[in-house]
Amino acid sequence: MAATAPDRPPLPQPPVLRAGGGVLLRRHRAEDAGAMVEQCRDPDMQRWTTVPVPYEAHHAQEFLELVAAEWASGAAAALAVEVDGRFAGTADLRLGEGGWAELGFGLHPWARGRGVMTLAVRALVRWGFEELGLAGVHWRAVVGNHASRRVAEHCGFRVEGEVRGLLVARGQRDDGWIGSLLPGELL
Repeated sequence: MAATAPDRPPLPQPPVLRAGGGVLLRRHRAEDAGAMVEQCRDPDMQRWTTVPVPYEAHHAQEFLELVAAEWASGAAAALAVEVDGRFAGTADLRLGEGGWAELGFGLHPWARGRGVMTLAVRALVRWGFEELGLAGVHWRAVVGNHASRRVAEHCGFRVEGEVRGLLVARGQRDDGWIGSLLPGELL
């Protein structure tokens, strides 16, 4: 996540966003930590994201502390994704220069394949455009992460291309897809 957002005003308090279909975005809670550990120990989560491997309980606590600090500094807006009252994952906007943000997201295995993250991303990005006045949002994923790409495309992101060596996780550099979304393009 971004360290600072010097050209951004302070963030408002984390909102509660109703995305439909029983999907809710809300502030992270301490009780989310156990489900976060389960999610981050999933092989797909470890393959496609930068979560530590092995993922331990203290990593979830550190993530919760980071999320709170980034809200306070205006660096990132991360929300827990909840489905029918159960923690299902995280979606965030990492705020950068010029009013742009980078989208990130991850979903617990039990919630995948149901359109949950598409609903969550639409709600978060809409909030970002309307409440934060974002000029645009970038999305990046390791080439081959078709689930992430489907979410981005279903939300209206234009996949701009493939960049060699774009992403680094745990010392390994991977080729990446990159896309963008402007206000008015959200599906």
